[in-house]
Order: sequence, then C-alpha cells, then structure tokens
Amino acid sequence: MVVLVVVVGWRMTGGTSPVQADITFTIALDTNHQVGSVYEVRFIPLTMLIDDEGVVRGTKVGAFRSKDELMGWLEGLISAESTPPLSGVAPRIGHVAPEFSLPTLDGGTVELSQLRGKWVLVTFWTTRCYYCVIQQPYLQAAYEERGQQIEFIGVNLGESEATVRRHIGG
Repeated sequence: MVVLVVVVGWRMTGGTSPVQADITFTIALDTNHQVGSVYEVRFIPLTMLIDDEGVVRGTKVGAFRSKDELMGWLEGLISAESTPPLSGVAPRIGHVAPEFSLPTLDGGTVELSQLRGKWVLVTFWTTRCYYCVIQQPYLQAAYEERGQQIEFIGVNLGESEATVRRHIGG
C-alpha cells in the first residue's frame, strides 16, 4: 500500500520570525472571544468588509499574500452594486453585521454602530497565527492608501493587551 501525502500551504523560508509592521490602524481586543463567537470565526485570519449601511459585503478566510491582492478585493467589493440587506442579523454576506463594542489599544472603545456611514474592514487575528502576521504589512499599506474612505479594525482574538502590545511594538 502506497500512501501519498500532499501538503499545501504558504510558507516563508529562512526560519525567521514573521514580518512585523508598524500598525497604526485600530487594534481592538476580544480577550474572551465574545465577538469572535458572534461572528462565527472558526479560521483566522478572517477579513470582512462591511459597507456604509452596516451590511457585510464580503469575507475572506486566509491571508492576503500582497497589497495588490487586498486592494483588488476591496475595489471589487466596493464597486459592486449594493442590494438591500437580507432580513435578520448574521455575519454573512448580505446581512447586517452584528454590533460589537470592544476596548482598543489606545485606551478607547470601538463600536461598529458608531461607524455607520463609513465602510469598515474588520480582520480577526492573533499574534500566534503566522499568516495573520504575514498579512499585517499589506493591511497597513492598504490603510495608508484608503484609510480616509475605509475604517480598518484588527480584532485580536483571546490574547492579552500586553501580548498584543509586545507584538506591534506599542
């Protein structure tokens, strides 16, 4: 009997630690996974784009591999024709995104309802997730380019404030 094992994945060679980025967009702390549970986060990184009316317009499971890939994803969703929201609240495309209120690293609070009227990119991540960390420079670059039109929020799942601060150098 011959067993063939194929491993598919994305790996950076060289044995170095994941890329670090100076993150200046909002980092929110979901230390108890409450928002992660409501948003049904099963795999990370998970990124969602919520439109100016609070409707989930797109989701991406897995890391963006370049700034161009991220920007193309954003542009495709923003330029697509909007449709009326589906009934009910669910973290699925076409539904109104569930409300959340989370503490931020800067000592404030981010509330989704306060961001109505603006597009919002929410990405769920941890410092232990290699691919979450790899995509952070691309998120930062997209924020620098589109941060006036789109609010960027990185929701860290289950880690302490000290761990997140150590990771982003803040």
